[in-house]
Amino acid sequence: MAVARAQHPDFDMTRSWQLSDSLAPAASESLHAYLTRIGFTDAQLNYTRRAFANASGDSPQHISAIVASEEWTDTSAGDGDYRLLEGYIHLLNDLARGLDIRLKTPITTIAWSDDGVRVTCATGEVFTGDSAIITLPVGVLRSGAVTFTPALPDSKQAAIDALRMGPGMKLVYWFAEPVLPAGIGALYSAGTPPMWWSPSAGRDVQGQALTAFATGDYARELAALGEQGALAFALRTLQDELGRPDLQPAAAQWVHWTADPYALGVYSTVPPGAHDARLALGTPTPPLFWAGEATVKNAWGATVHGALISGQRAAAETLQFLQRQSVIA
Repeated sequence: MAVARAQHPDFDMTRSWQLSDSLAPAASESLHAYLTRIGFTDAQLNYTRRAFANASGDSPQHISAIVASEEWTDTSAGDGDYRLLEGYIHLLNDLARGLDIRLKTPITTIAWSDDGVRVTCATGEVFTGDSAIITLPVGVLRSGAVTFTPALPDSKQAAIDALRMGPGMKLVYWFAEPVLPAGIGALYSAGTPPMWWSPSAGRDVQGQALTAFATGDYARELAALGEQGALAFALRTLQDELGRPDLQPAAAQWVHWTADPYALGVYSTVPPGAHDARLALGTPTPPLFWAGEATVKNAWGATVHGALISGQRAAAETLQFLQRQSVIA
């Protein structure tokens, strides 16, 4: 990455984001409109679309410029990206240890009042409690698949309506032999999909896995082709990038979050004019409390660390609420 940034100043601009403070984005301005206004070149706009915007979950025209600027100026999460070599399942298993976790138990109704919360499942099973923490993805909240009784406050529903769930997918290929040049773990493509990396990096395996990631218009284009069409189209992009028209994987699979009824998208995105929506979604409505990547400050939205910290915050809010209820009783 450092070599690529040094060789391509236009690309480096979209990684460093050294922009003038006097050219702040307007509240209703999209990322594309803002960068065009301040003089980004076509090359810089293209890099933004392929790298930053694709990682942010949608195309630049659909992303709030204010939210984008908060992300590239906030340093509170530290530097660098990190990967769990054995997969996120190990993190989840550790967090879930000792808890009563119910899988394959989709809910249909959440009834809430001063007396507590009553959750009804698609199977007819009912759970009750003094409070509940809601972690439903924005896509599911917006779909109406879960009914709140009574309806949520106008301010909460407005936050849900304002946010979006970015369209997104991964296309995963397994090759019997390494296909990326030695020392290269990722690449940005000029085609679709634009982002590729190898989850095999750092692991002692014989072959090599490559993951392509596409959101926004890239994902919409691929989704229209169906699973086999998308896998074939993306493979041709990889073949072109590597100059290997004969390259074939031993196995391939797509992960289409937009079609997943329990996600309906990749992660939350914030359109122009909705830069306060994430914090509004996270605001407690006792006895309901709210967590998930879409309920944190914009710079931490759409991230694993954002989701983790939101759960800790919501747990603390819930405990405080239950303690107050106990004192009152």
